[in-house]
Amino acid sequence: MEGFGATYIIENAQQFWSEIEEILHVPTDCTLSRLDAALKSFITLCSSYHEQFLQSPMQLEHSCDQLLFSDLFQYHSERMCDLLVQDARETTNPHTQLIVYNILLAYGRRNANFLRSHKRWQPILLLLMDHILLELDPDVDDVFIGGSGIGPSQGMVRGLAIPIESKLRGLSLKMVYEVLRVQKLSLHDLQIFDDRFLDHLFDLVEQTRNHADEAFNYAVINFIVALNEQFMLATLPDTPTNGRTVDPRKPEADNRILRVLMSRLGSSTTFGENMIFMLNRADGTPESKVMQLLILKMLYLLFTTKGTSEYFYTNDLCVLVDVFLREIVDLDEESESLRHTYLRVLHPLLTKTQLRTMPYKRPQIVHVLELLISDSNFRDINSTTKRLVQRCLGGEWCAQLRRDSVHEADTRNASPAPDSISVTSAPSGSHAFLSMAPGPAETKKTLKSSRSVENLKPKVHKSRTVAESHRQDSGGSVASMPHVASATMSATLAAPVASRRDRHAVNASVPVLSHAHILDESSPYTQEPSEMPQIGSLSLSPDIRLSPAAASAIDLTDVSRLAPPRARTASPRRAAPAPPVQRRKPPAVPSSAASRTRTLLSSSPPRLSPLSAGFRK
Repeated sequence: MEGFGATYIIENAQQFWSEIEEILHVPTDCTLSRLDAALKSFITLCSSYHEQFLQSPMQLEHSCDQLLFSDLFQYHSERMCDLLVQDARETTNPHTQLIVYNILLAYGRRNANFLRSHKRWQPILLLLMDHILLELDPDVDDVFIGGSGIGPSQGMVRGLAIPIESKLRGLSLKMVYEVLRVQKLSLHDLQIFDDRFLDHLFDLVEQTRNHADEAFNYAVINFIVALNEQFMLATLPDTPTNGRTVDPRKPEADNRILRVLMSRLGSSTTFGENMIFMLNRADGTPESKVMQLLILKMLYLLFTTKGTSEYFYTNDLCVLVDVFLREIVDLDEESESLRHTYLRVLHPLLTKTQLRTMPYKRPQIVHVLELLISDSNFRDINSTTKRLVQRCLGGEWCAQLRRDSVHEADTRNASPAPDSISVTSAPSGSHAFLSMAPGPAETKKTLKSSRSVENLKPKVHKSRTVAESHRQDSGGSVASMPHVASATMSATLAAPVASRRDRHAVNASVPVLSHAHILDESSPYTQEPSEMPQIGSLSLSPDIRLSPAAASAIDLTDVSRLAPPRARTASPRRAAPAPPVQRRKPPAVPSSAASRTRTLLSSSPPRLSPLSAGFRK
């Protein structure tokens, strides 16, 4: 290596880095020609030995940092930048171009004003696009030099060194992306990105979908969405278009990105899938927030354009809804503008895509949106946030959700609870439908007593007695007694007087229904009597004794058919027996006494009574 009049032979990495430090050391009385020579010596040294000592991206970045922090750029940055731009435009050596492009990219990321210089970058863009248009070799282009990994494996693919063309392709892609981020190009400037170039970009996305290193695939997508933003800004109504008329209702007319994508919707599925994947993997860094903003603008354009509104699969849209809900809630107050962008895209996502007919997490979406504008008395709510939330909540999907919720609430209120369902009593005219003749199989049945009228359930039996047909299943057991007693008493008094031996068979004479009792909904409800006599003041004939169920079902309203009351004395109820005396637990036997007892029993034979002794003989 010849620099500053000396020749060096680099044998190891230590000598290489020592040589870089010596080149970048500039004396105080150095002339401009010596400064220019120092920059050229640095570029020549790095381009000659980058395959040996600058294999990883970290090593290459470290060498560029040493140049940018040296006195060459600290005091003569403008002159050095002009020399670098000139070398980038004139040199044809790919190794020299690799070092020059890396220096320009590193300096541009630290100084955005350098990237905004349209005069400097306009001639270089065409050269960078030529490197991007190089055909991809799938056998050797499976690793992207722009990744963040380190180590010698980043410079090798299946035992082969990464070609210099692959390195220049990825580096050129990153440089153009950085320029598109900070500059605002007109439609005239964007004409260099023709349909052939854009088709090649979408092909790169599909060809690299299975690469082990995803960095290059994501870099191409970042480039496409950044270029899409340039077309969107250039086609705004207030943007000068050199006398051309822009129709905002047809963005595909001037947005070449959208027009090319519409022509290949079936062959560019990886582009949409990886956009959602990148949005889902956003980590909150400044670079990640820029990426989210660019992708959201692309999604908004796809959702609002008629030909691309259903570009995504339904499952991908559901994943997108989950990402939106998470990001809207997790973004901090410093990222309020990014949250506004999410809300702007959420509205067409729910109203223009397949989700307008396929509901997905709509209650959760409403809850999150209402959460953004709630508690206005305790915190300040951004007016833009409130307006965007109200726009989302005013969609047809939300109106339909609220109508369904109101309908379900009305249905629940209108339908009675199971406990409140009861069988109304039949009117007096309904006795014509009752058959008083009991069936042969029903004469052996007796009325079973129940503990309370509340236990009666509204069940429909195949054959029910008259008393059972008049029972009402309601909360008031006393109020339902007259109807049961009326039917039971009428049948009981008509039967012959039973003997004392057949007193318990009186219930067999109670007539029953010959068919199942069916509730007539058209008949009016029979009002319960307002006043009833006390049951303790009435009594039956002494010769008739009813079962408990019949006695509890006496109709107090039909007093004319009852026998004259007769005084009866009720036997006093026997008092409950006293609780048994709790036995006291015997004390434990001492261990010494127990041992003596066992010894005594084992030593002496048992003493038998004379009777037992004689029996054994």
